Amino acid sequence: MTSSAEDGRAQLTGTRTLERPAVAGSGIAGLRPAGPRWLWSWLLGRLQSRAVVVPVALWAVAHALIFGWALCVRAVVLVASGHAAALSPVTLFFRWDSLYFASIAEHGYVGPDSGPTWAAFFPGFPASARVALAMVGVPHPDPVQIVIALEAVAAVASLVAALLVWRLAQHRYGDRVAVAATLLFVLGPYALFLVAPYSEALFVAFALGAWLCAERGRWLSAGLLAAGASFTRIDGLFLIAGLAVLVAVRLRARGEPYLVKALGTATIGGAGIAVYWAALWAWTGNPAAWFAAQHLGWHRALNWPWVSLGNTVASIFVPPAQHQLQNAADLVFAALIVTGLVVLIRRRQWGAATYVGLTAVAMMTSTTYLSIARASAILFPLTILAATTVTDPRRRWIFATVLGAGLVLLAVNTALFVNGVWVD
Repeated sequence: MTSSAEDGRAQLTGTRTLERPAVAGSGIAGLRPAGPRWLWSWLLGRLQSRAVVVPVALWAVAHALIFGWALCVRAVVLVASGHAAALSPVTLFFRWDSLYFASIAEHGYVGPDSGPTWAAFFPGFPASARVALAMVGVPHPDPVQIVIALEAVAAVASLVAALLVWRLAQHRYGDRVAVAATLLFVLGPYALFLVAPYSEALFVAFALGAWLCAERGRWLSAGLLAAGASFTRIDGLFLIAGLAVLVAVRLRARGEPYLVKALGTATIGGAGIAVYWAALWAWTGNPAAWFAAQHLGWHRALNWPWVSLGNTVASIFVPPAQHQLQNAADLVFAALIVTGLVVLIRRRQWGAATYVGLTAVAMMTSTTYLSIARASAILFPLTILAATTVTDPRRRWIFATVLGAGLVLLAVNTALFVNGVWVD
């Protein structure tokens, strides 16, 4: 048998023929690829890694189920109404906020074709679509190409996020929790927003990458990825605060100086939102242009928590029915998020508690709890927290309940969404 030292030298010099032992079901035993053998060896090893195969498989199955279900329910409605020819897989999830992102990608924020409420949507997602189109040689896309690009960015980002959820959960708790966390992530009650051309997938990919880097002591990388998150969604502010706390707590526990690195991570992470808000100020002359757009389009304003709660409860009794359903879901999810926050605090997970807590405070002091249920798709610390219950026989019912109820709500939300009904 070749020694490990000889193996290392052989990989560096590229003098050995690549010979991997047969792996059941792999279909690559005895493969002799052209090119640098060490690179092929590394790539093939990665592709066979459990940390890649399992989350990719779960992501693919989840996407297929969501897309297949959406296509079926949309087809039934269109056929029943005599408009079967209108069925289009490309625009199946092109609803609500997706129209804003596509318009921003096509026209930008300023100009005769731009809308006064577009500033409420951060530029990271539409900008990524335009970059992707430019990379494939389409610098001046038509509207359909923009929609396809947005969907492609969301798909790739959600795949990256699934891989990172696995790695983050596995790094802390092992393979069993990693599988459970990835399942809850890709099949969560609002996972349709990881399939639709919405900004959640890109944001959570940046956020998970930043979090994993911070846990591994890569503070600069964490800050740079957090900047991508804060360029994509306002939730990046809460993520940055959580990362700063995570960095400070970890360094302090090791007896190392922590203030400079924690503040440095937060400063770098805040670059994304700072650039966007500075640009809005320059374009509009209003330093609070983002807040003004939020108020103009969705009547969002800062309120006392009890006022926000009262408004949300009252909205449950105001038609139409689909709004009543989503407002009720927002109340339920608010309670679940607060419960999860308490558990995070009891477990002294201060960074995660900061991220989740600030997100909850921001959404529970707005006019109503609008979209707090949808926020569950990006609050990955709670996803991993729920997944940890699989390791305790006495609490596995929690995981089963969360997964089962989530699947039911996912099916309902998807059916409503693709048929043009507002979903949170």
